[in-house]
Amino acid sequence: MRKFLLGILLLTLAVVAFSSSRVTITMTAGAVGKELEVLYAQLDVFMRQNPNIKVSVMPMPNSSTERHDLYVTYLASGEKEPTVLMLDVIWPAEFAPYLEDLTADKDYFELNKFLPGTVKAATVNGRIVAIPWFTDAGLLYYRKDLLEKYGFKNPPKTWDELVKMAKTITAKEKNMVGFVWQGARYEGLVCDFMEYLVSFGGDVLDDQGNVIINSPAAVKALQFMVDLIYTHKVSPQAVTTYMEEEARRAFQNGQAVFMRNWPYAWSLLNDPKESKVAGKVGVAPLPAGPAGKSAATLGGWMLGINKNATPEEKEAAKKLIKFLTSYEQQLYKAINAGQNPTMMDVYKDPALKKAAPFMVELYGMFINAVPRPRTAKYSEISDVIQKYVHAALTRQTTPQKAIEDMAKELNKILGK
Repeated sequence: MRKFLLGILLLTLAVVAFSSSRVTITMTAGAVGKELEVLYAQLDVFMRQNPNIKVSVMPMPNSSTERHDLYVTYLASGEKEPTVLMLDVIWPAEFAPYLEDLTADKDYFELNKFLPGTVKAATVNGRIVAIPWFTDAGLLYYRKDLLEKYGFKNPPKTWDELVKMAKTITAKEKNMVGFVWQGARYEGLVCDFMEYLVSFGGDVLDDQGNVIINSPAAVKALQFMVDLIYTHKVSPQAVTTYMEEEARRAFQNGQAVFMRNWPYAWSLLNDPKESKVAGKVGVAPLPAGPAGKSAATLGGWMLGINKNATPEEKEAAKKLIKFLTSYEQQLYKAINAGQNPTMMDVYKDPALKKAAPFMVELYGMFINAVPRPRTAKYSEISDVIQKYVHAALTRQTTPQKAIEDMAKELNKILGK
């Protein structure tokens, strides 16, 4: 009996000791496509490999604008949670003061194996404040079966060709629209606008940080976006309320010929259990504008650590980030969530080429994607761009006036 009681006591003490040594950390995460489902599967593996670390997920809004505002609240309050933050590629400069400096951990995370552009985006004033998790660039998805049916051998090379193809096909196919994209007033609209803007020969800022948005190219780019809806009528008016998932569902349900979206949509579009267009989808670079240039906005997300976390939580967070950004887990995420790796060698893996061939074939496009303005005041700049582009898309103002007013506000923000 004494031995039994002693055994129970020792077991209890062991459980207490384990519980006291176990570290719990929190991690923010999105739920676009299969993103959250894949993350839970990865965390299950991580916690089995690291039984002394528990990871709790804090689901975030799919809108990056709403997520940004939540982060401002969390970090400004000085709280130690969330421990690990999923950061949009354009946020490091703004949130750097609240993030752990990971410069000394460069070798631990093997950043020499990552796409240089993603590491550069995570570096603020010489300090590495986040680790690249996955990268993104805007893509054109198209119904290859419908293009073939109506005699189009290749996807459109220019925006004018897209309009022509969309009109031809929707004139003969019932209950279909030509082109869906992200036109709601949120960060995704800035990404879409940048692609039109650069392909038409314009930009927001020059290399010295001067506002150059007030140009004929910018007016023409925005006018073209408006014309897609009201003149060419290849995009529905409802597109002004669409974020990624609304566009994806419309295309996935067979309601659109073309779609602008991110790589994550690929695996969902080709899932025969969910998609009406599985096996009928092609992917291509976005069309070129009058400047003869195709532009894809650089997207992607990183993982940063809350500076206010305890030393034990920070070490646990580093282990988690190391795991999630490892070769094996980046490959798993790319195949199952359709999100592009940031580690260069993953693109050479035969399993990736089989599951998502476009990631390998369009590799050059991903590494040359167009960045949004890199500045600590990016969120303010984004708000202004969203406001005026959306006002033009909803006919509250003209493209000319929208660009002029946008330039004035951007100059005020940047003190020009």
